[in-house]
Amino acid sequence: MIERSNKHPAALFEQFVSDWFELIAQGKWDEAFALIDLPPNYGDAYTPDKYKDEIENDHFCPGTIFRDDNPEIIYSNPKDISESANPTLYPLDGTSDYSFEYDVPLNDKISDLTSGWEFKDFGKFYKVRLDFLNVL
Repeated sequence: MIERSNKHPAALFEQFVSDWFELIAQGKWDEAFALIDLPPNYGDAYTPDKYKDEIENDHFCPGTIFRDDNPEIIYSNPKDISESANPTLYPLDGTSDYSFEYDVPLNDKISDLTSGWEFKDFGKFYKVRLDFLNVL
């Protein structure tokens, strides 16, 4: 969960997601995934193994252009990359919930794989959902 603050939701969620990817880059997989409160809207909850499998054997499997250019996938820290991860906030109609997209940092650059998040209003907190990974 994320405690609500005086920060605008876009800034609050961008900080959370960039910190989450920083944990991944540091190899702190269990710590990162412990921060996710809710499973995706469709399918099983993300685990470190499911997340890695979806990236390495689905979206960027051998034979894809990305994998041909990057035979080894390196999970990178967005704070070490100068380009933007294209954070985008979408208020969900009729609620105080938000959808948030952020491009996944891989191999020391921002990839064309987008992570989709939801932040569900629970009073003083937002519950966190990693909802999808999609090449856009």
